[in-house]
Formats: sequence, C-alpha cells, structure tokens
Amino acid sequence: MVSNDLKSKPSFMGIVSKVMAIVMTFMMVFTISPVEGYASPVTADPLTSATADVSNNNTTVTVTFNTYAAPTIDLADLKSNIQIKRSVSGSFVDLSADNGNNVIHMTTEGALVITLGAELTGTANAIKVKAGSIRNEDLVTSNADVTVSGIAAKDITPPAFTGAESRNGGDVYLSFDEDFSINAPVDADSEQIETFLKSNISVAADGVNFVPVSAHQGNFRQNGSRTIYLNFYNDMKVILGTNTIIKIASGTIKDSAGNANGEMNLPVSPPVILSTEISSDNHDVTITFNEAVVDRTEDSLRNRIYVIRGTNSEWKGLVAGDTVSINSAKLQIHFKEALSGANNQIVIGGGMIANRYGNVETADRLTALIQANVGGDYPIPADTTPPKYLYAYISNAQDLNIVFDEDVQNAYDTDAQFLQSVQWYRPNQWFNGLPSDATLTFSGHVATIHFATSLTGYPYYHFTFYPNHFKDTAGNVNTDYVYANWMNPQDTVLNLNNGYFSHNGRWMSLQFNSNTDLVDQTVVDGVSHLKEKITISTDHGSSYTALGALDVVMVQGNRITVFFHDAKKVGSVQIKITENVVSDLYDSKRNEALDEEVAYNTPDITGYVFSNVASDFIFEDNAEWRSKVKVVRVSDDDLETDRQLNLESNDYTLTEGKLTISNGVFQKGHYYYISVDAEGYSTKYFEGRAYQPSEIFYMTAPVVTAKNGITATINLVNNARNNNSTIGNQSVVFELFNGLTPISIVAANLRVDTGTYSANFNVSDAATNPNFKVKAYIVSKYSNDSTNLGVNLATVKTQLELDQAISKTESNNNN
Repeated sequence: MVSNDLKSKPSFMGIVSKVMAIVMTFMMVFTISPVEGYASPVTADPLTSATADVSNNNTTVTVTFNTYAAPTIDLADLKSNIQIKRSVSGSFVDLSADNGNNVIHMTTEGALVITLGAELTGTANAIKVKAGSIRNEDLVTSNADVTVSGIAAKDITPPAFTGAESRNGGDVYLSFDEDFSINAPVDADSEQIETFLKSNISVAADGVNFVPVSAHQGNFRQNGSRTIYLNFYNDMKVILGTNTIIKIASGTIKDSAGNANGEMNLPVSPPVILSTEISSDNHDVTITFNEAVVDRTEDSLRNRIYVIRGTNSEWKGLVAGDTVSINSAKLQIHFKEALSGANNQIVIGGGMIANRYGNVETADRLTALIQANVGGDYPIPADTTPPKYLYAYISNAQDLNIVFDEDVQNAYDTDAQFLQSVQWYRPNQWFNGLPSDATLTFSGHVATIHFATSLTGYPYYHFTFYPNHFKDTAGNVNTDYVYANWMNPQDTVLNLNNGYFSHNGRWMSLQFNSNTDLVDQTVVDGVSHLKEKITISTDHGSSYTALGALDVVMVQGNRITVFFHDAKKVGSVQIKITENVVSDLYDSKRNEALDEEVAYNTPDITGYVFSNVASDFIFEDNAEWRSKVKVVRVSDDDLETDRQLNLESNDYTLTEGKLTISNGVFQKGHYYYISVDAEGYSTKYFEGRAYQPSEIFYMTAPVVTAKNGITATINLVNNARNNNSTIGNQSVVFELFNGLTPISIVAANLRVDTGTYSANFNVSDAATNPNFKVKAYIVSKYSNDSTNLGVNLATVKTQLELDQAISKTESNNNN
C-alpha cells in the first residue's frame, strides 16, 4: 500500500530535478538552435566609455559610464586606480596626488562621483579609470582604461575688468575678459538699455566723490562684445588726473552663463610721465612714471619710441644698438649714439605702456625737453645714424636733387651701379635704370642726377631709389626706400598770387604761389640786396623810383613785405621786382620779373549804423583819398535796393577823419552795406545793422569796492556785435563823486566788446568815506570839449537781463 502510494506520488526533489532538466534542455536547445520568433536573452554591455558632468562650483565631477558600473575592489582601492588631468597641467596624476582632499563614491545607479578639493578650470580636463577596476551587471570587468576627455569647467565667474583705454581723458573704453551683455530687463529696447547702463555707472575724479554719468550729456554704450564706451560731450573729460575711479553697480552686466557682476570700482587713470633724466655721458635716458608700468607691445616697444629735435619733421626712431627696458616705474632707453643739444624730447607711442590695471593712454606721450650734458671729458658722440631723406626737387629742368639731413655719398662702388639701380616713371612708362648719359654728383647734403636732355617733355616724374643707395660720411647706409614723388619740371616760375595794402598804407604784402617759405637769393656775405631789386611807381607806371632809405623789405613765409616809413596815401602803387631774386625752399623755381599794380589802399572805417541820429564813421585821415571821394552808396539788404547819397542834399558829410551819414537814411533793424567810391582808389566797403544809440550796449550799474583806493566795475553786452556788423570805437567813462560833487574822471577810447571793464581811483580815504560813488557811461566820443560828448550808447540793465542779452546774441551768431 505504502509502496504503491510512493510509486504513484513522486517526491518533491524528484519534481524539481525533472523541472531543472527540462529547463536546461530548453536552454541548450535555444542556445544551440534558436527558434525563429523568439529573442535571445539580454546581456550587459561591456564597460568601454563614459561621460562627465561638472557641478557644485566646479568641485564635483559625476562620471556616468555607458552601462551600469560597480567597483571590482573596495572604494579606497578604486580611488588609487583613478587619475585626473587638469587643463593647466596637461598630464595625468593619481587622484590622491592631485589633492589630498579628493574623495569618491558610487551611486546606486552605477555612476562614479568625484568630489575635488580644488575646483576645475578650463576646458581640457580629463578623468581616467584604469582597466580592471570596474565591472558591469554581468560581472564582466573592464578590459581597458575608460577615459573621459574634454571636461569643461562651468563658467561661474562674472566678467572681470582687464583695463581702460582713453585719449587725453576722453573716449574711454572699459575692457573685460569675456563676452557680456547689458543686464537690462528682457524686453528693453536699445534706448532703454542705454538708459539702464547710464543709471548704473558713476565716476569719481578724486577716487572718492562719485557723480553719475547720467548727470552729463555724452555717449555711454556697449561697444562690441567685451567693451563699454564712455565719453562726455562739451569737451568734458571722463578721466581727470591719476586717481579716477569708475563705479559699475552690481548686476549691470552678465556673461552668457548668466553670471552678473558685483559692484565694481575700476581704477581707470593711465600712467603719467613724472620726470626725465639723462646720464652724464648722454647715452642713457630714464623716464619715470607715477606708478609701475609694463610693456604692452609684446617686445615691439622700441619700434614706437622716437627722439624729436626741434621741429615736427625731425622725428627719429631708435636704431640698431639702441635698447629699451622697463624696471617698475622707470622706462630706460640706451642710445648707442649719445644725445646732443638742448632740444631733445622723447615720444612714446600711444597705447604702448600700461599700468598694473591694464590702463593705457592711446595718444602719443611727449617728455619735457632733455638737455644733453656739454663740456668736461664727454667725447663727441660717434655717428651711428644713417642719413635721413628730406625732399627732392627738379632744377633747371635737367637736375634731380635729392636732399638729406646730413652729408651723403654713393653707397655703391661705382656711379654706374647707382644709376642703374633706380626705378623711374613718367606718364605711361616705367624704366629700370636711368639713361646711360645721366651723371651723378654729391655735394654736402644733396645728391644730384643730371640728365643730358631736358625733362620738360613730360608733366611729371617719379623716382624710386632702392635701399642701400646712400650713406653718410661715417659709413652709415640708408636702408630705406627713397621716393622722389611726382615732380613737375615745368613748374619753375614763382608767380604773384595776391598783393594788398594794410588799411593805413604803412605796408604792402606780395604773396607768391609757393608751397614753401621763400628764400632770398640776393644775400651776399650775409647781407640782402633784395631792396635794391625793387622800384615803385605812384603814377600808374609812368615813372619808377627806388624805395626810400628808411623803407624796409623782408621775406616772410611765401611773401615779400615792403614796410614804408612814410605811409602811401595814393590809391595804388605799381611795383617792379627783378627776376630770380627769390626762390622756393628747394630753389626749384624762382620769380619771374614782376610789374604789378597793388590797389585797395583805402582807410579802415569803424562806426555804428544809427536809425534815429546821424551815424559817424571814423577813419585815420587820408586827405588824398578823402579829396577823391565821388560816391557814397547805401544798399538796404532787407529791401534789396541801393541808394546813392547826395552831398548837395546833405545826405552825408565828409570831413577830416570822419564820414557822417545823416539821420533818416537808415531804418531801425535793417541791415546795410555801405560803399565809398574814390577816383583812383578801390571801392571801400563796410556794413552794419541799424540800431538806436542806447541799444548798442547794455551795461550793469557800477559795482564799487573800496580797498587801496576805489575800483568800479561794469559788465556789458555789445548788441551790435553779431554777424559782420561794423564795430566802432567809443569812450568808456567812469566818474567818481563825493556825494554830489564830481572829483575825478577815468576815460578811454576803446573798441569795446562784450565783457567786463573797470577803472581805479587813487583815493586815500576810500575805506572810511561812505559818500564815494561811481557813475559809468559809454558815449560815442569823449574829449576836452565838455560840451560835446557825442551820444549815449548804453542802457543800464540788471545782470539777469544782461545774461539774457548775451545768450540771444550768441544764438544769433551761431545761426
């Protein structure tokens, strides 16, 4: 019974054995012979790669592998199998060697988390997990190193200031170390962005007292991706002195990662030259700045340093053997050739020198005059400087003259080599080498090439001398190209461009068509004979006489000026000058014989146009001119009509030194052009707007101070001083009273303009006598004839009314 039951009911272990056998059989069948329509069982990927993410202010690196990972060893041993390469080092080191505070752990998801004791920087970081130290879910161990490269630290710092560029305190550029944007509201337009920027910037010229830039008119904007530009209008300076600080409020700018700035106080003043010293042997110059400086040019500073001697045309760069170095606040220059003379100055190119903040001045900087030491045992400096080309010109239509700053010689072995190495051009033709019949000579500073045939067949020429053509007497060779540019051999004559008299006939000026100063070619042994080459005629060329013994002739710029001891009162002077007595600076052209009439010898006329009284116009009397006046004409610019005045009808009178035009000729407010025609003279023109006399000037009542005497001051506005109105002479009169008694007058005949005028009275009891007072007047004339003071030209106004009048006058002039 029992045995039968046992046979009919299999044991539990037997059932399990049978099931396992069936499963194993199934797996063997599936593995060996997969049945179509069934998937293979899933297996884990091998550990071959990973990615990395940086967080926690760049101190945490999370390495996520391409599949689940677990250490094959404990964490301490795993850490010893991990290496790190930082951007700044360029090589792998063990994680513990990198920083003793580095720790690791593995997450439940199978990621490796590395917490660093020092943050990552840069974009070229890498993590390496050595082979065999991690395994996947199938317990398959990595058989190669897993390396994550190009791990970039996140940007967690706002833009940093790198320096300011400015030009004489204006045009200030603030530079930063990364791209940024203005942190204005998202929907702000360009005008609102600019307003936001202005509201967040202030400037302290003394480094302490800040003034918002919005208090000034100016230009304040982002310039490019890394720069802010600031400039005040009205020629006001952003940077003043050596301690200017620009404050940028917190949150004004942000970078692409969203990092906004904290409050920034930016020192923006560039370095300033304090002093210059020269060594006893004149070979070394030390330039001291107000602070430590650095070379901003990457070793090309010496190429932007120059020595100037005297004039703007005498700039000289540093040469071989000259050296430049910077030691803290000192720029030291060693000259192979010692400096000489008293007029040396050194120019440092703009933008070349920066202070520790990176601030630079973009304009060239000039030192004070440097005087070389003289006397004693100082040797004459050796000449180590090559000759400097100055200019070239053609003379006699056949000679090309090349001028240098010192004596020159041929740097080639032969003249033929020199001549055949010149490239030259004339219209539509280039040539290499000069004609074989050209000859070469050197004389002092000038090299002359003589052409066998005239050069006048063409209107212009150009000559190029390659380097190494010229040397000085010390053997220094000019290694630069020399360009003799576009010279016209037919332009050989100086012609008179313009001749004119002074208004009083005391001198005559003759201006020629020269682009350079004239040279007196009559000088012999240091004495000019130019005066002997000039004769004049006062009868329109019928007869000529020599200049008077006391007359003086001078060459001034491109003019010949004749100063007459006795003023010429006639209407014109015919002047005759012998040919070839003056030349241009290069002697490439000389004057032709001159026989010209110079007119416009009319007196200078001053005065005001009055609408309700007679108008007096004053001139230095010329009886000859006055006797020849035939017509006085008035042109009304408002009515665009002319009126010829009639002497017989008393429209005007002409007396010694004065032309008076009667009351009623001029209408108030109209603008007039007045002309005076005299027989044998050029027409004299003057002009002005018609005023009532008391409207010519506005003046304040005198302000009186009593200290060491009495000083009275008035402020006044000249209302007639607008556009081209005629300005006259008038008398300013101050009268001192003791109570009601006049005791002193100070008067002067002046050409008065808008401004402040004062008079001083020498009174011993000024400080103790309260009865002193001063009255002031402006009258058309003042003399010893107390019964005739002309007309009053001024109305007393308050200072406010005066200021308003000045503003109106300036507005009219600017329009």
